[in-house]
Amino acid sequence: MRKTIKAILVGVFAISAITACEKEPDSPPINTITGSQLITIDSLKGWQRSVGDAILITDTLSVYGIVTMDESNGNIYKNIYFQDHTGAINVRFTSGTDLVQGDSIRIGLTGVTLNNFNGVYQLDGVEEATNVVVQSAGHDLPAIAATIDQMETAYAAYLADEAIVDFEYQSMLIKFNNVQFKTSELLNTYADEITQSSENRLFEDFDGFTTFIRTSGFANFAGDSLPKGAGSMVCLVSEFNDELQYILRSPEEANMHGPRGPGELLVKDFNDEDVTSGGWLVQQVIGTDAWETGDLGSWEDRPYGVITNYDDGNSACESWFISPSLDLSSSSAASLSFDNAYNYSGDPLALLISTDYSGTGDPNTATWTSLTATWSTGGFAFVNSGNIDLADYLTNNVRIAFKYTGSDSSGRTWEIDNIIING
Repeated sequence: MRKTIKAILVGVFAISAITACEKEPDSPPINTITGSQLITIDSLKGWQRSVGDAILITDTLSVYGIVTMDESNGNIYKNIYFQDHTGAINVRFTSGTDLVQGDSIRIGLTGVTLNNFNGVYQLDGVEEATNVVVQSAGHDLPAIAATIDQMETAYAAYLADEAIVDFEYQSMLIKFNNVQFKTSELLNTYADEITQSSENRLFEDFDGFTTFIRTSGFANFAGDSLPKGAGSMVCLVSEFNDELQYILRSPEEANMHGPRGPGELLVKDFNDEDVTSGGWLVQQVIGTDAWETGDLGSWEDRPYGVITNYDDGNSACESWFISPSLDLSSSSAASLSFDNAYNYSGDPLALLISTDYSGTGDPNTATWTSLTATWSTGGFAFVNSGNIDLADYLTNNVRIAFKYTGSDSSGRTWEIDNIIING
């Protein structure tokens, strides 16, 4: 139920303009939207929290601050993010706006609805022509340095007592340092520009904490490839149904072009049903039975990589499934793990590592060393290999290979999945 409030019960006090250099300069000009009392963003949030329902504001109030995100790149539509020295809030308009990031604006609140949608405080139903006055431009705010763990900890405290405590970072502009997109995301774009579907993309920090950014399929950078290095990212903090999510203002602010830090270096999960995606190779030495993807059986993370030399009988086969070249030279430690299963009789699957295979031609011409893993006991029962130490191979041009062999009289069917190299 929406309530109309004639008198505000929380404190209303003047606020100061915000610029990137000075947090509290002279009081904002009041030569526009005359007759309005100023209210701060934290007071608006406190008011809505105390009432609990949406509030149609009828008093002559206004709020003053800086636009921290506009809709120019299409990642948000008919709304902006807006920040003063007490906090930040999402502002939703009745139509698209011409407001620009860094604009110093005053919003007249008469006729505007103050609400909370899935945890996010909003000013809704704002008319740019009648409710908003731009007073100056070019006031980009510095982002607050934060860590993923810090954000999660603060958000958990808020969820534990949200009736009393607000999430202080909500809608704020923050900056993560020492972050990188998860290796499993590196072949993706920010979103699906073909279907214009929004997507979540996981990123991690060097301490192993993980979260995601959400990008609209209508963003003008939806089809851009994710950066493959590590660095910093500036974004807006949002939430939806008790889960944090982050919004990128522009791809330039995902400044991840330096060397990658600790974390997953390689993930092959076959979920794209492409056995050679991500730079993996299939090298056929004997026969025509080669590695491919499959989805039979009860493996819950289907599909997977599979090979068999049986088709109305066994045939001689040697087929290699080889990783892309990996540079482990900057890692202090590295390990490999994967899931595997087999059935029928025949030779075991060989797990090998090399530092001198060129990536073309017969892999038998290179030097390969066997690695020890935990293998399935058969019956298509998947097991995990365990963490296989690669500490002796902290160099460049490292390749992992799965070598399959079968004969004219026997041959196992091998399945592998969730190949992960951590470094």
